[in-house]
Amino acid sequence: MIDHALAFLRDELSSYLNELYRLPDKAVLAAPAQQGGAPMTDNVISIALVNIEPETALRNAPPERLNSEEFQLQSPALKLNLKVLFATHFTDYAESLKFLTATLSFFQGRGVFTPQNSPRLKSFDRLVVELEPTTYQEWSFLAGMFGTKHTPSAVYKVRMIIIQDGTVQKRPPVVRSVGTDLNR
Repeated sequence: MIDHALAFLRDELSSYLNELYRLPDKAVLAAPAQQGGAPMTDNVISIALVNIEPETALRNAPPERLNSEEFQLQSPALKLNLKVLFATHFTDYAESLKFLTATLSFFQGRGVFTPQNSPRLKSFDRLVVELEPTTYQEWSFLAGMFGTKHTPSAVYKVRMIIIQDGTVQKRPPVVRSVGTDLNR
């Protein structure tokens, strides 16, 4: 599911940039550095997963009802938030800033993706994309983690990726009636 979410965001951003600048395929799923730590210079925006966090606000879910007579028990769905880095890699620094601005504009205008406003969104009910504040220290950690120099970038939180195994653990019996014998 993580791969589907990031591929969807890549495709949507690429379409937007193509409409804006008539330049296809400017967004790619890739770490912001090449093998060996060399910076990318392909004139693209790299999209890279930085971190995964559990969504804590929606932890307890009731068992799902199969029909009016039966319940199923499953492990609760894993609800995740992704931290995603959008880094610009252009030989001209001004171009990097231009494409970072376009990326920010795109997500500012389309912070919530649903099947109604994004027909390509098939695997999710919705994706919410929020700009994450990032400190100098976090930027330093990110550059060290990817083994590259800092480039104009933004970190977004992508909420909520739901991963569900689908295996039914057990089907508890359904209470069909409650005894009303009060003479005991």
